[in-house]
Amino acid sequence: MKRIVIFTILIALALGAQESAFTLDWCIDRALEANYGLSMRREEALRSEWSFRSSLSSFMPAASTRFSWSRSGDDRVSYGETGLIVSRDHYSTGFSASQTLFSGGRNILNTKSARLARDISRENLSDREAELIYNVKGAFFSVIRSKESAENAKASLERIEDQYILVLERDRHGLADPTEITQIKVSRAQAELAVIQADNALAKAKESLAMLLSLPLDSDFDLIDSGTYADAPTLLGEQIRIALENSPQIRQAELAVKRAHLSMMSTWTQYIPGVNASYSYSWSGSQWPDDLSAFDDQASWSAGISASWTLFAGTSRIAGIQTANSQLRDAETNLKLVRQSLEGAVRDAFRRMEEARARIALADARLDDAKLNEELFSEKYGLGDCTLLELLQAELSLRQAETEAVNANFDYNIAIAELYRLTGSLEY
Repeated sequence: MKRIVIFTILIALALGAQESAFTLDWCIDRALEANYGLSMRREEALRSEWSFRSSLSSFMPAASTRFSWSRSGDDRVSYGETGLIVSRDHYSTGFSASQTLFSGGRNILNTKSARLARDISRENLSDREAELIYNVKGAFFSVIRSKESAENAKASLERIEDQYILVLERDRHGLADPTEITQIKVSRAQAELAVIQADNALAKAKESLAMLLSLPLDSDFDLIDSGTYADAPTLLGEQIRIALENSPQIRQAELAVKRAHLSMMSTWTQYIPGVNASYSYSWSGSQWPDDLSAFDDQASWSAGISASWTLFAGTSRIAGIQTANSQLRDAETNLKLVRQSLEGAVRDAFRRMEEARARIALADARLDDAKLNEELFSEKYGLGDCTLLELLQAELSLRQAETEAVNANFDYNIAIAELYRLTGSLEY
């Protein structure tokens, strides 16, 4: 059903239909399915899966067969069961097989390492999905903020236009100060510029969201702001525990430690001999045999077991062991660093969420006060009880209060989204 909805919306966009409206859930589902960057990560995970399967071949025998035929310009003379054979043709066929019986455990360690690499790739994919969800939320809320800012800028311009008309009316009656004309013109020009900047910011925010959704950058769409998003976490300690247990970044670092440990163990296997078994069969003749028993003529086979043991390889093995030990220590240190950084990021996001929540209440109170103040000074200016400068200051305070209210809501939603991203949650 989800695919049908997505397909329908894409067809509407392609045909230039009416403006579509997207919800946050739809945007996230669309991004998880169609984002170009995430698709590349999925291909990387798929390649790591096949790399792991390829490593399993070290436990299986290798076998091959061959056949050749050649014809010469001159007769060839050979000897067979029937005597001398004169022929220009020559045939040959053969079969060979080999199997590693013992390699000091290198094949086992390599397979385990490939499996860990596959698991790391999967965790990386999960981390990218969580990061994409966070980015989509950020872009979605950025469009909402830009839209509200654009609406506020247009409302402010309308108020300035009303004030401009009022100043001109007072000037016709000789009640306006000469500087009031220039002041209101400057204010109107600033308001017009603010509208253009707000519209440009909205267009840029929409383009950023369209890019995450793998839609054309000129797609015409609107967003449905339901106002209900993920629940705000309440306990900092609980969020830290969840992050340390479930974060894909932590699991990647832990798997990297295990892989480095296997790599270190693998370097020691260079001191252990290896044993291989092999078998080969070959036949050649001037005439192709009429039945299978005829292959015994001019046929040869061999079977054997070989062992190899490197007695001395300079300092390469010692250097390899020391390098692997160093890489293991790096991986262990990186795990500690990732855990510490993750905990710090969770603490920071949690604090910003609490601050933004408090700012929302303050911003709403300031906005109500600024609206009443602007209305009051508008009436007073119309009656000549205040200066234009005082009215413009009230207008500026209202504009700042509107901006603060919009930003506080944006910061609050982004802080919650970041907490969900840091804890590895794919919930919306």
